[in-house]
Amino acid sequence: MVMNIRLMASMAALAILIIKILIFSSSTPQPVTPIQQMQNLPPPQEETYVIFVPGLDTSCDGTPYNTMGFEYFRTSFERLGFSYNDKHFLMYSYTGGLVQEGRWYPKPYRPADTGQPIQFSVNHLKNMIDEFTRSHPQAHYLLVGHSLGGRIVFDYVTKYRLGNAGPIKGVITLNSPLTGLSYNRIDLLGSVRKIWGSPAVRQLAAENQLKDKLGIERQKNEAARRMIQAGIHVATFGTRQDVVVNPFMACLTDEYGAPITKGYVLSVSCFSMLPLDLFGHMRILYQQKVAEEIVHAYCANINKR
Repeated sequence: MVMNIRLMASMAALAILIIKILIFSSSTPQPVTPIQQMQNLPPPQEETYVIFVPGLDTSCDGTPYNTMGFEYFRTSFERLGFSYNDKHFLMYSYTGGLVQEGRWYPKPYRPADTGQPIQFSVNHLKNMIDEFTRSHPQAHYLLVGHSLGGRIVFDYVTKYRLGNAGPIKGVITLNSPLTGLSYNRIDLLGSVRKIWGSPAVRQLAAENQLKDKLGIERQKNEAARRMIQAGIHVATFGTRQDVVVNPFMACLTDEYGAPITKGYVLSVSCFSMLPLDLFGHMRILYQQKVAEEIVHAYCANINKR
């Protein structure tokens, strides 16, 4: 009986949230900053690689491509002559990986592994880049992260690359909790999936609650500015209909609402998505403007080593 009451309460709360999203999505979208057009781009470099970092509750079967995700973006690279399973695409793993004969192989991981403390995941990204660079000394990297993956990417560069960009060419985050997660949304989602009570999610919720006291937004904005000064292409995207990550926690702006990075808040359709799509949270992975920004960042020659 108690379980039924809790389930009914959760469903009612979710229904209210859906209604709010549909109402909000009907408003005219107001992007924070315009996307750069795809024109006059230099040819891609042979030793530039894209590391795709998926988010919470994903998994990997231990192969380079089967569970890589980011399908729409990978297809968008065909304009550069890349294949869908191109050697320039590297899949991050929450449990690490290894290089064999010059190729990166991610280790298998389960959805539960994605909820580990964020610093653990950041360390796996550092080890991945360090190991692959030993095999490819001239390698450069464009880091593309969705949801928690974007936070991992951002934290890696903040901790290890602010003083020297080194091989990092660009950082693009998509619906990523750069300044935390709302506790109310986590509480609702936690009633459905156990992963929302994981250490990574609890850390993000604590940051959101203490963001004013700790100056979280100021710290992230300063980190983004320093990345840009170091010659790193930085873009942060959010979607207005996202029921998981507040778009203004995903897209960095200053106290006046002016953009800190490239990228902006998108508006996406709620009606073409499956229920498990979590509305705008997943839909961002199929946006042409985001794909154009990723390809542009890959080709841009801005990192001065």
